[in-house]
Amino acid sequence: MAVMTTPVCAQEAPQAAEASKFTAFLDKEFEQELAFRPQLATRLGSKQGMDRLDDISAAGQLKLLEWRRGSVARMKAQFDRAKLPPAAQASYDMWALELDRAELTYRFRSYQPPFYSFLYSVHSQLPDFLINTHVVTDAADMKAYIARLRAIGPTLDVAIAESRQADAKGIRAPKFEIERVISGSRQMVSGQPFDASGPDSPLWADVKAKVGKLQTAGKVTPTEAEALMAEARTALLGLKAPYGRVVAWAEADLPKAPSGKVGAVSLPGGAAWYAAALKL
Repeated sequence: MAVMTTPVCAQEAPQAAEASKFTAFLDKEFEQELAFRPQLATRLGSKQGMDRLDDISAAGQLKLLEWRRGSVARMKAQFDRAKLPPAAQASYDMWALELDRAELTYRFRSYQPPFYSFLYSVHSQLPDFLINTHVVTDAADMKAYIARLRAIGPTLDVAIAESRQADAKGIRAPKFEIERVISGSRQMVSGQPFDASGPDSPLWADVKAKVGKLQTAGKVTPTEAEALMAEARTALLGLKAPYGRVVAWAEADLPKAPSGKVGAVSLPGGAAWYAAALKL
């Protein structure tokens, strides 16, 4: 038995060492990816980039793509797939596949403008992210939350610009989605603190709940809680104008929005986009 197992052990030892090195490599690369994707970091429970939102601009997407190209190139230069055990080979293939998917996503980015998704339209997705995903356990977390509130306005402006570029190519959101953008955007800036009375707006209700929990838990003093509330209120009021610009864009786009039978194949070049989407 010893004679039979020795060659196997001799083969497995280098593979295990190489797999360990490869795992460390991927861990390091993934940490770099999270620096580009702070919202993903938050979803994974990390506080890396907790005061930032993802860069959804074309330039930001290209920067992430170029990093991913470099990451896969580094992987192929440093590791021979054939020398890795099966599980590590699968991870190797998946990391390379992520680049293929990223290339397609960037190539067809005009077909996925920030306001065109029924589930992930940026006007509602960002508030939902802050309310349901950005966890606040101390004052620093709340400060980061407020920083993200301030970042919503510039992100909405980028979303408008990206959507206009898609419109210029004849890629338009359906009428029902534009109508949702209008009503949803108005809802985000309705109620207190935007209005003198009435129910709290969604984000203001969340701010009050999160700061209230900090104070109840003794994480902040009443004075500190009051200061956080005032800072968040100012940041929230700063969203009135950006959401107004979203509504203005959407109302101007509404008469041109298609209705009835809509879908990928109804768009210019939509068949190619649909074929690519099946791979994403």
